[in-house]
Amino acid sequence: MLDIRPSLAFLLLAGSTLAAVLIGGCLGGGPASGDRVSRTIPPGEASALIEERGGDPMFVVIDVRRPEEYAGGHIPGAINIDSAHFSERLESLDANGTYVLCCQRGGRSAGVRKLMGEAGFCEVYDIKGGLNAWKAAGLPVTKD
Repeated sequence: MLDIRPSLAFLLLAGSTLAAVLIGGCLGGGPASGDRVSRTIPPGEASALIEERGGDPMFVVIDVRRPEEYAGGHIPGAINIDSAHFSERLESLDANGTYVLCCQRGGRSAGVRKLMGEAGFCEVYDIKGGLNAWKAAGLPVTKD
């Protein structure tokens, strides 16, 4: 018969529970705050992420500029939710999704990223320098 001391059994149980929480993270009913990602990334990293995850329905690029700015050119595949009205649309977004945010220079998207983080969103990035930096890096912009 296997002889497991009570302290060892407790450690195994505690370790298993911790592992389940860390692995489950944002995939479960609610995100564990330590598993959330909320940061600014350079345009090249954003482009690579978009290329890698672009077909995933849980991945969304959001341009937080005003509609007329968006119409003047935006990242291909991006949707437009004006930062001035973002809090009204927050509940329509899936907190377990992955989001890349963009504005003109990075200020508005940083504010929206903070708002999303406070609301419990799991994975939110904003593009450092916004669309200006995106264009300067030679990355594509569309008006469709």
